[in-house]
Amino acid sequence: MNVHQRVQAPVSPLKLQCVPQSWLGVQPLVNEPATKRYMNPGELEVLVALVRSVRPRAMVEFGVNEGRTARAILDNLPSIERYQGIDVFPGYVTAMSVQRREVPQSPGRMAKGDPRFDLILRKRGSFDLTFDDLQDCDAAFIDGDHGWKGVLHDTLLARRLVRPGGIIVWHDYHALGTVEVRDVLEILAEHGSPINHVEKTWLAFERR
Repeated sequence: MNVHQRVQAPVSPLKLQCVPQSWLGVQPLVNEPATKRYMNPGELEVLVALVRSVRPRAMVEFGVNEGRTARAILDNLPSIERYQGIDVFPGYVTAMSVQRREVPQSPGRMAKGDPRFDLILRKRGSFDLTFDDLQDCDAAFIDGDHGWKGVLHDTLLARRLVRPGGIIVWHDYHALGTVEVRDVLEILAEHGSPINHVEKTWLAFERR
């Protein structure tokens, strides 16, 4: 099967191999944000642990929103030298209706004061970017448009950008049926991609 072909979302339990959080060296956050909007309890800490595991110097985030995740990564991982955050201009219409109230009015605002942070805005976000528009990195976080085309587009971009030994992390891998992250990741896993799910979270990851 061609992974570019959309298939009906499965209704069975989540299929990715599950990894215990205890394997990841999760630590409390420095400068923990007052609110972790769009993240479930404990997920931001798990994300930071996953990114920390590759000792990153550079990172790309697809769907930086207001910059809350970027701020946490920059505060907790001093090895980061460059952080590219990608998003859309206000008024963008996401493929999945559940995300349409999440389009930021002030993209990247929580991280803009950090000289390591580079905000990249396009009318259609990452859809308007190619590999040549971005820089190689050690980690990528995919949390942008969660429609089938968006998840696959960002995944293919990330796989070209992330260096060997790096990591790709996706958010919103769940069985609610409101987004299509699960559809894409499970099809990729069926075709041999080593994607894992972190227990008790909506996070999935792949080591490169």
